[in-house]
Amino acid sequence: MTIGELEKALNMTRANIRFYEQEGFIHPVRGANNYRDYSEDNVRTLEKIKLLRRLSLDLDAIRRLQ
Repeated sequence: MTIGELEKALNMTRANIRFYEQEGFIHPVRGANNYRDYSEDNVRTLEKIKLLRRLSLDLDAIRRLQ
């Protein structure tokens, strides 16, 4: 899944997706074209993060839950 598809599927900004990648929550694979390829595991992880953030958990708490 491309980052554009992920943005639409999760209603999440590109900046947020990249932030969670930089924080080590998701690990997309780089294709031959050097584009990020997001897996279903990445999608589920970001869905969990969205839910936990809505419940006011901070990033440290989310890390401990993973």
